[in-house]
Amino acid sequence: MSKKDPIERISEIILKAFQDVFREMCPGVPLPPVPGDHLQEPKDKQFGDLTSNIAMRFARVIKAPPAVISGKISERVSGMLDSIFEIDKVEPKGGFINIWFSGLYYLELLKDIKRKNGKFGSSDHGKGKKVNLEFVSANPTGPLTIAHGRQAAIGDALSRVLRFNGYHVTNEYYLNDFGRQITMLARSVEVRYRNLFGKNEEMPEDGYMGEYIADIAEEIKQEKGDKLLKKGVATEDFFREYAVRHMMKLIRRDLEDFRVKFDVWTSQAKIEGHDKVDKILKTLEKKGHIYREDDATWFRSTSFGDDKDRVVIKNDGTYTYLAPDIAYHDDKYQRGYDWLIDLLGPDHHGYIKRMKASVQALGHPSETLDILIVQLVTLLRNGETVSMSTRKGEFISLRELMDEIGTDVTRFCFLMRKLDSHLDFDIELAKKESTDNPVFYVQYAHARICSILKHNQKGKTNISSKNADLGLLGEKQEKELMRKLSEFPMIVRSSADTLEPGKLITYLNELARNFHSFYTECRVVSEDSGLTGARLYLVECVKIVLVNGLGLLNITLPEKM
Repeated sequence: MSKKDPIERISEIILKAFQDVFREMCPGVPLPPVPGDHLQEPKDKQFGDLTSNIAMRFARVIKAPPAVISGKISERVSGMLDSIFEIDKVEPKGGFINIWFSGLYYLELLKDIKRKNGKFGSSDHGKGKKVNLEFVSANPTGPLTIAHGRQAAIGDALSRVLRFNGYHVTNEYYLNDFGRQITMLARSVEVRYRNLFGKNEEMPEDGYMGEYIADIAEEIKQEKGDKLLKKGVATEDFFREYAVRHMMKLIRRDLEDFRVKFDVWTSQAKIEGHDKVDKILKTLEKKGHIYREDDATWFRSTSFGDDKDRVVIKNDGTYTYLAPDIAYHDDKYQRGYDWLIDLLGPDHHGYIKRMKASVQALGHPSETLDILIVQLVTLLRNGETVSMSTRKGEFISLRELMDEIGTDVTRFCFLMRKLDSHLDFDIELAKKESTDNPVFYVQYAHARICSILKHNQKGKTNISSKNADLGLLGEKQEKELMRKLSEFPMIVRSSADTLEPGKLITYLNELARNFHSFYTECRVVSEDSGLTGARLYLVECVKIVLVNGLGLLNITLPEKM
């Protein structure tokens, strides 16, 4: 039997048949590239175990009805079934190619899972491509919020999924330690520090009002006493550096406890301090992409598809946000990355076109930069929305949420919806230990498997699955569970291709549902030693997939609950 993943083999079979049909119907035309996600699970099981939309995708290119193309492809595959152990039958249906697995396919699938174990579902699809994944990058003006937490969970899971698919990924945090917001942070801390000595000074209009500002001020008072009451440049610099250092210490601690690790921390102050911004603007000017108008300096981004040109130096001589960001992204390319991925908040939608334009102006294809917008989170408690404002100091921090409901639940819930969809986070539901709680439901499946295996080891017979007769697995629930296991490599690959690690959440919930149904209807350890061995083998395979899937999401798996 082939050592390739069974789904990969089926994909190759369909692809080969498609290529033959394409050459027949389009002689002399170069073969088009086929996306790896042409195979999907049909929503209705009457249409098979797998379906391919390859005929629908290329009907316009071939200039023929999808039903005709799918019919020709199905005919070719059907003619090869004697040599294809994975497929029982294949039928065209309205432009789709529907595929039914063979019994032998399921047996080989389970053996494949056991053989690969922790690597089941992985691939070399990324071929070592160097990826820079930047996420969170919160301004050090306050504790990490739940919005930052959602970015952290998505970014960390995405990096793990990409690595599992053969990419070489660097997690990077861009420390925005320069500019007006940092100046305002320093002034806010200084006002609270002076208040501690009876100075009746009011907070600046845009100052930060949270309790953490008072905590920093108190810490400074304990260390420096009243030595900083005299104002001056040195004093301003001290408050700025101290406040940033204090906040980054808290941010690093929160990220560490949230199980998020960054490989690189890049300082905006260093990017600007090393004249990188000035140098990159001069480079763009030499290429004809920079011009001056109305006492400002502009980037000609409309040359690359933006809806308008963008200011990079204002008429007062200061940079806009875009200028250092261009220099920062150039710095990433200079470090040898093939693909840049940025996770940003919803207030950065308008940033996508201008950044895409900037990388093209630097000489890189636009597809080497992906900017993903992660939508905000609305917290609900007892059905009521929890109002939040970082500047006013009215918010629930990531730390508070972790402390209240736990890291696993927090991460799981942050990943439950597509990253570009707004997330309503129900705190009370997240705290429930019941099947209504999705993370509990999945973790309980793992704990139940551990209990089954432990019970078997303690039994009188202690049946081993080593030489199991997998041909005994024929019940409906067993087949549905095996079918769900077979989807895991496709889900992992699709999660990487679409940059949506949350697809794993949906899959793991479905796998847990199939397992609980199997457990209810099929007694695993029984007097029938042959059937017990086969079912233990199946259960061990489910455990492997649960471990691999939740491992990609960086969520723990308790052995008992």
